[in-house]
Amino acid sequence: MSRFFLILCLTLLLAPPAHADQPEAREVARLNNCSPKKIEVSQNLLGSEGETVYLVTCDLPKTVSADKASGPDAVLIGCEESLCELIRPVSTDKK
Repeated sequence: MSRFFLILCLTLLLAPPAHADQPEAREVARLNNCSPKKIEVSQNLLGSEGETVYLVTCDLPKTVSADKASGPDAVLIGCEESLCELIRPVSTDKK
């Protein structure tokens, strides 16, 4: 019984740290003036130093003129362990 308890305690103490998820990516997008409309995984790198890249589509206000070229309407956010950072703004293709 004591061996089981010891193994359980060591397992809990040596558990890997929590990884960043969509709420952290959403917060980084909000901090960069992007009101998130849709969040999807763009790239997921596995391994000991894994990283997840999210494509966050922004909810932009409607423009008055349709002939003006709009700027980026999404951002790429990279998350590694529990930290997320903005990679770059991107334009998504409208079909």
